Amino acid sequence: MNILLLIDDLLPGGIARHITDLANALLQTDIKIFVSATPGKFLSKLNKDVSFYPINLLKEDSFKKNYFGIFPSYYRLIKLIKEEHIEIIHSHKRYSHLIGMLLAKQYKIPHITSYHSDIVGKKYLTFFGDYTLCCSNAVRNLLINHYGCKNENSQTIYYGIPPFRTITDTEKKETLKKLGVTENKLIISSVGQFIAAKDKETLVYSIHELRKIRDISNLLFVLLGYGEQKKYLENLITHLKLRENIVFVDGLFNVESLMNISEFMILTSINEGFGIVLLEAASIGKMHIGTNIGGIPEFIENNKTGLLIESKNPKQLAKSIAYLIDNPQEYIRMGTNAKIKYENEFAFSVMLNKIIKVYQSIYS
Repeated sequence: MNILLLIDDLLPGGIARHITDLANALLQTDIKIFVSATPGKFLSKLNKDVSFYPINLLKEDSFKKNYFGIFPSYYRLIKLIKEEHIEIIHSHKRYSHLIGMLLAKQYKIPHITSYHSDIVGKKYLTFFGDYTLCCSNAVRNLLINHYGCKNENSQTIYYGIPPFRTITDTEKKETLKKLGVTENKLIISSVGQFIAAKDKETLVYSIHELRKIRDISNLLFVLLGYGEQKKYLENLITHLKLRENIVFVDGLFNVESLMNISEFMILTSINEGFGIVLLEAASIGKMHIGTNIGGIPEFIENNKTGLLIESKNPKQLAKSIAYLIDNPQEYIRMGTNAKIKYENEFAFSVMLNKIIKVYQSIYS
């Protein structure tokens, strides 16, 4: 089979991580894989033996659409389909779904659409291929009940990731040095794009609330990501006088190392299909405080594999952080449970085999 993985961009984020992991793994099978996207920083994570075809659906280093790039991109994809005899198109975002649908109809190629988030609005811009893969039951139910996706033509396939490695003490010291912090600080981290859907604003306000109820001089919150809200968040942190307690790191900073030095993680999304970061942290025994939305509660069992909180509730988040800091045995216990759940239910091989079976069923 010759399969095209089509996505808007390879900017840092969970979907780009999923695409690169999937493409790299499929390289080891008898499937010939091609990836086409607007180049981004995650392109470096793609195996050099994977055939990559750059297009220009987004503006450079931005999540903004490049409407002038759609026609050149479309014709480049036509050339790719003809020259490489593409047999399945597998698209991964709504903009890519539209282009994939048009190409699939033009060349009578099977088309698979993957949905990675709880989509909001724009029903007229929501397209489904011959088969749809959903990252969680929450996403699948939303698509079936509100967007017209057919139950019989869809399936939930949870993310699977290769497990992170537990790093050495020397590596931990090097990571702390890169962050410019001393070893007596407790690190609490949040990984995700600086966009409205991830709601880092609530996290910042929760740290402001936390300062009202306890001393936070020994705490450092690390926000790792990339996105349009970074400048706003930096100004907010300055306004709230939290510069000593919050630092930003680029989306290409080593997530594995950051999670290793963190006590626990925080995910404050208001729109989240599932959250690959939940699995990344769990694979090394780190728990999340996460919002009770989308597919997050399909991994976080409250007070067992993590803590669930209301979205946009900084006071509740502050109390949850304080509780864990004062009871470290609890985040160790929940982190251990999260790791067990990851190992039992979210192994990368399970996800990969399910996706290959879909390819085979569509192709046959």
